[in-house]
Amino acid sequence: MQPAVGPAKHMTGILMGAEIQDSHGNPSVLVVPDISVYDPAMSDSLIPVGRLIEAGFTVIYRIPSQAKEDGLSLKNVPLYGGTVTTPDGKIYTRQ
Repeated sequence: MQPAVGPAKHMTGILMGAEIQDSHGNPSVLVVPDISVYDPAMSDSLIPVGRLIEAGFTVIYRIPSQAKEDGLSLKNVPLYGGTVTTPDGKIYTRQ
């Protein structure tokens, strides 16, 4: 992937992915539809939640203290931030 920094640019053929894991801790890459932001100085990429929702994803925000309510252990997901459910029903945890 090539970083896009500076003023906004239209870059055709660029596919953005975000590292994510399922509720069992298995890593995966979530392919982000359409638009996202990448800056090499940041530890994470910015993903527009609205575009995910438009593409059929369900995004639920939570805080780490709610992990146990959702059946997860903070030992496995210490930065728990909720879930992302793909259009085909796969559930991934946000960190």
